[in-house]
Amino acid sequence: MSVKRSGLSSLCWLLCGLSWLHAQSPSDVPMGPDAPSLYTPFRTDVGGEVPTNPVTSSTATGPLSSAFRPAPAGVTPEGIALDEGNPPPPPPAPIPLAPPYSPYLNYAHSPCCCGPVGKCGGPLGYDVFLRGGVVFPMGAGVFNQYLTTGWDIEGGARLYFFNPPSTAAWFGTLSVSNIYARTGFPNEPVLMYNVPVILPPPPNTPFPIRSIKTVPAIELTVNYLNMTFVNLGGGREWWLCGSANPGQMRGWNWNVGVDGGGRWGSAKVAFDEIQHRTGVVGGMYGAIFTNIEHPFRCGIPFAGVRLEYNYIWTGLLQRQNPGDFQSLNLLFQLGVRF
Repeated sequence: MSVKRSGLSSLCWLLCGLSWLHAQSPSDVPMGPDAPSLYTPFRTDVGGEVPTNPVTSSTATGPLSSAFRPAPAGVTPEGIALDEGNPPPPPPAPIPLAPPYSPYLNYAHSPCCCGPVGKCGGPLGYDVFLRGGVVFPMGAGVFNQYLTTGWDIEGGARLYFFNPPSTAAWFGTLSVSNIYARTGFPNEPVLMYNVPVILPPPPNTPFPIRSIKTVPAIELTVNYLNMTFVNLGGGREWWLCGSANPGQMRGWNWNVGVDGGGRWGSAKVAFDEIQHRTGVVGGMYGAIFTNIEHPFRCGIPFAGVRLEYNYIWTGLLQRQNPGDFQSLNLLFQLGVRF
């Protein structure tokens, strides 16, 4: 029991003595000019001062001055980036109005075409044209004797192969034409054999039916001749006032040329006594021509005159009658060259 009492008594005296204890005062050791000021909330007589807010101070000096500089904009004092919102969306990409062109199509080239071709050494060109005029039958055949002045109309296109300075060109022509001429009076008949003739039906028949009869020999007079052809030809053309290149022409130009070719088509000859006859015809032609032209926007319109000789072989009047057709055609032409 004495031991317990002694231990409890010692513990009570120890707790009572702690209430009289206090902390040791700071030492009055002098501080250097570079040492940071010492501040305590319970003592202000040692020259201490409240430290400057490190977030707003920008003039602190000394070894710890970097710790008291303000944080960069958009960053907390702890170095954490502030949430300034989402970045603005990128501008919308333009929507293409058409698919991109292939490099095989979208490349720089001559206004005429693609450059030198073959032995001609110059660019390519083409035109479209329309011709029309009068036909003067000539020669000793039946058609040439009895047909009067007719008309000729033609439309087509040409492909040019220019020389390097574009002052001359070879060309090919593809066209369709029609020639029409009527006979005059007096008109002499021609004798033809084994001609099928459509007979009128007998009178007073309930069901009129026409019949066809072959007549051994009959004299017929020609009423008109109508021929339609597909023409294929070529020729040579010269420009007398400078280059014919669309990219180099600056004014009027004048050209002359010659051409020729073949024709193939069908013909119809009408008679006064019986129905018409049809057949296949073919021929050839040769011509000289001249044009004037002037560039306008993306093309070169031209106008000119053409003198053409035409010879057509036909079998419409049988062998005993000279049925070939010859003519001299005076045509006026309009077109656009590219």
